Amino acid sequence: LQWADQATLDLIGMLMLDPSITYFGILGCYRDNEVDKRHPLFGLLEAIRLNGAPLASIHVGPIERECVNSIVSDTLCLPPSLCLPLSTVVHRKTGGVILFVIRFLKTLNKEGSLVYCMTSRRWT
Repeated sequence: LQWADQATLDLIGMLMLDPSITYFGILGCYRDNEVDKRHPLFGLLEAIRLNGAPLASIHVGPIERECVNSIVSDTLCLPPSLCLPLSTVVHRKTGGVILFVIRFLKTLNKEGSLVYCMTSRRWT
């Protein structure tokens, strides 16, 4: 939401603050390090809070190396023990930010750094 234009934020505000709309929910996400008190989204969130509309915030931080290892293991269909060296590098390079983890794995595959070997039926 930190990149939403003003018209989109106005629409969200209209929907969230209209008392005649009783069954409406929205799930949004934003990078809190990119939204300060001067950002239009901050003003919208404050208006929603002040008007008593239900608003919940969940802070999602970086994931642990073990979680990255589970993602790599699931992605490559390999036992976690075989994925640990790659997972360590992925975690270090991405800081454990899930979006970056996924993007990094896709980039490795696209660039040919992760290749599926049909003979051994494994990623190498």
